[in-house]
Amino acid sequence: MLKGIITLLVFQFLGECIAKLFDLLVPGPVIGMVLLLIFLILRKSSFESLDNAVFIHLKYLPMLFIPAAMGIITQIDIISKEFWAITIALFFGTIIALAFCAKLMDYLTIRQEGKK
Repeated sequence: MLKGIITLLVFQFLGECIAKLFDLLVPGPVIGMVLLLIFLILRKSSFESLDNAVFIHLKYLPMLFIPAAMGIITQIDIISKEFWAITIALFFGTIIALAFCAKLMDYLTIRQEGKK
């Protein structure tokens, strides 16, 4: 499990370094997750200690929503002023995400059937 936690921390560190080095607006942990995804795709599998480390962290994932909820409560005046802009952005963002996921699923299904 230690190897898995170290792997997660290394990719987060790499993401932070890239974000700071290139002065990106994307947070370092997000870049680290993308790098980890690329690493796992190239490796074509995970390893047991990484799986265990991720499983332990996933148990505590709901706790990460508490700061977001507090942010909504403390910024309610700004949210109420921008209610319609937020609502429209959420609506169209959801529609675009659903359409993209549907097209991606179609593409992957056709690709998988072509391999058989």
